[in-house]
Amino acid sequence: MSTPTDSPSAAADRDPVQEARAHLEQALAALDRLREVLPPPTAPPPETGGGEPA
Repeated sequence: MSTPTDSPSAAADRDPVQEARAHLEQALAALDRLREVLPPPTAPPPETGGGEPA
């Protein structure tokens, strides 16, 4: 029983769609927290390198 698929009961308890949804909800919550912490974008960053892009 090295993998969850070895046991039918363990596989039946897990719903991959629900697991994916839970991960996505955690990611969205993390993005919301970042939006609260990071300042809003005001202008594109100035070009660095002192010349035209190659």
